[in-house]
Amino acid sequence: MKPLSTLRTLVLMSPVWLAACGSGTPAPGGAPAAAPAPAATTIAEVAGTAPRGAVISLAPAGVAVALPEGPAVMDQYSKQFVPNLLYVRVGQPVEFRNSEDMGHNVTVNRRGTGAEIFNVGTEPQQKHVHTFDRSGQYDVLCDLHPGMQATVIAATSPMAAVSDETGRFAIANVAAGTYTLSATFEGRTVEQAVEVKGPRTEVTVK
Repeated sequence: MKPLSTLRTLVLMSPVWLAACGSGTPAPGGAPAAAPAPAATTIAEVAGTAPRGAVISLAPAGVAVALPEGPAVMDQYSKQFVPNLLYVRVGQPVEFRNSEDMGHNVTVNRRGTGAEIFNVGTEPQQKHVHTFDRSGQYDVLCDLHPGMQATVIAATSPMAAVSDETGRFAIANVAAGTYTLSATFEGRTVEQAVEVKGPRTEVTVK
């Protein structure tokens, strides 16, 4: 597992809500009128500062963001967790698989507090399914093979980032609008409203 100082800020693909355009109205003489040009959508970057290692999520205010279809997957093979950095959504099932011909173990602890989330054995070709119910960073270990380490980052939105060692974070490709920003750090979550305008919106999380 890479130390936090080497983790680059996660930038997740985010949906862009485009203004819909109606169909043209027939003009006199039967020729269709040209459809009106769609309204321009400002695409911005939301960046700022927060406590280091904070998980930052950005969601449209008052809009429920659907979960992905199917589970996220972290596998075990060649005595490694693959991938060693996995982004998941809060409420999304995560499959911890063992694709090797040897037994492994999966221990997951919440970073910052050290609280153990679970500790289970995974036999060859078996899996353990867990759903994270809180945003944050989680350390993944195998008690049987000390070199096996990974990180799971759980966030409440597909638009998310983790602040680096200096506290900086950035989320790209955000459509203009009103959002709720959630920041999880030191075992707690704080929220604030953010009005996104192009080309860059700066935010400070305390």
